[in-house]
Amino acid sequence: MAPQSGTSKKQNKAAKNAKMAATRQRVAEQRERDRKAAKRRSILIGGTAAVVAAGVIAGLVAVVMTSDDGKSGNNLSGNITADVSAAPNITSPIEGVATYTASQGHEPNKNITYKQTPPVGGQHDPVWQNCGIYSQPIQDRNGVHSMEHGAVWITYNPSLPADQVAKLQTKARTDFMLLSPHDGMSSPITVTSWGFQLKVDNPDDPRIDAFIKQYRVNKQTTPEYGAACTGGIGKPE
Repeated sequence: MAPQSGTSKKQNKAAKNAKMAATRQRVAEQRERDRKAAKRRSILIGGTAAVVAAGVIAGLVAVVMTSDDGKSGNNLSGNITADVSAAPNITSPIEGVATYTASQGHEPNKNITYKQTPPVGGQHDPVWQNCGIYSQPIQDRNGVHSMEHGAVWITYNPSLPADQVAKLQTKARTDFMLLSPHDGMSSPITVTSWGFQLKVDNPDDPRIDAFIKQYRVNKQTTPEYGAACTGGIGKPE
């Protein structure tokens, strides 16, 4: 084979350099396209996350506005009477406890009438009352929902002496306990769980402690055993 001339070598080298330059250009262009595509994906993902976050925040704000101000169900429309009946066939090991059967069910924005004072169960507000001690009356429909979750609700006549209220507060300083004043009761103190109620005259009555031990978060008598008594409505002391 005849040796290549100097001109041919230069031409081959130039062609090779041109080919390498074209390859580098294509690689650079592909990298730029990849960079722009990644940026678009980042913007899309970020925008989606922002929309989701905004929705979550809006939902939380709605919950706070309806649940944390202690005024759930103020825009009431319609009236119902809770379905609760005496149940003489159900017995309690504690003397003096009245027993009832009660329907369940959430009734948003309804004015619910309870035949018992305080109520012992029945239809109620979708939001439960946060368990704890309250110095002011709470809404019956929220307290009933707490009892559905296993709470024992101690209510007392607003005129009950302060030293007796203090004794009740001691009993209520544990999980799944509600304590609040309540108007219209036929006894100074009433202790209630879902379907069970005990009326007493003073906080030293030993049946109060027996009632709490028997019915507070009782698997057999709590309709929604395992549900929370926090994260609802109200700010206990």
